[in-house]
Amino acid sequence: MSEEQKQVTDSFNALLALTSDLVFVIEDETVTVVSPGDEDWLLVSELPGETLEDLFPQDFLTLLRGYIRTAHEQNQVVKTELVFRPDHQHAFKALGLKEVIWFHSRMIVTDDDRLIWSLRNINDRKKLERRITSQAQRDPLTGAYNRRALMPVLEQNIAQAQRYDGICSMLLIDIDDFSGINDEHSWDGGDQLLRHIVTELHRMKRTADFLARFSDDQLVLFLPETNHDQAVLAGERVRRLAHDLELPFASGNISCTVSVGVATLAGIEDSSEDMLRRVMENLAVARQSGGNRVEGESF
Repeated sequence: MSEEQKQVTDSFNALLALTSDLVFVIEDETVTVVSPGDEDWLLVSELPGETLEDLFPQDFLTLLRGYIRTAHEQNQVVKTELVFRPDHQHAFKALGLKEVIWFHSRMIVTDDDRLIWSLRNINDRKKLERRITSQAQRDPLTGAYNRRALMPVLEQNIAQAQRYDGICSMLLIDIDDFSGINDEHSWDGGDQLLRHIVTELHRMKRTADFLARFSDDQLVLFLPETNHDQAVLAGERVRRLAHDLELPFASGNISCTVSVGVATLAGIEDSSEDMLRRVMENLAVARQSGGNRVEGESF
């Protein structure tokens, strides 16, 4: 090795030591150099001499080869996001991978056909993105899903029920005289009541059921694989749950009743908008009849 080559090699190794990224140098699909960066889970000593076929399952390998080909043909850095999963990439599991890791991947092919592949761990960013997405779909007061999150759930489940000749129902739950509760116990009392009801409904509902805050004092409970009679019974359980509730508060115990409208999928032409319209109409009948009651469909 010439003095100039040695200086280049030393500089390259110094750059590898500085970066927090996981870096591979690959020749003819064989790993020659590995710098783990901050990925201290990786058994680096086991990697040199391993081929891409040794390390990656076929579907992932096909994806990688496509990126490598693009980097080679276009003579530029190819950027993408890749995910390493221990249940899928068994070779890396054996090398220490214990959890799913998202990486920002960058590849470039040098003039002497060496692949330089850099992987930057972006798990923290992905977790933040998921948290932001979750918050955008959650009601900040109760933690229940919001109306924005509800609509695609309705549409998808209704379409699936229609496709497979299934059934589904929904409850629209309204707290009777909620404004009166706010007047007597303050807005904070009303907020605590809402949170408490949502907590109790989460305890009552099945895993597959979907609970969302529909408006200030209304909640929707979507019930997959539930016919009308079963939905009415579920509505009665909700009504009794609210009737029996007594929430301690500084201005005195808070109690309430609820009115519940019930709607059930009516057939192949039914839609989420149709069901929402009917469940609101049935809720209106329950409220106009004095509240503290469940009103179902008229077949």
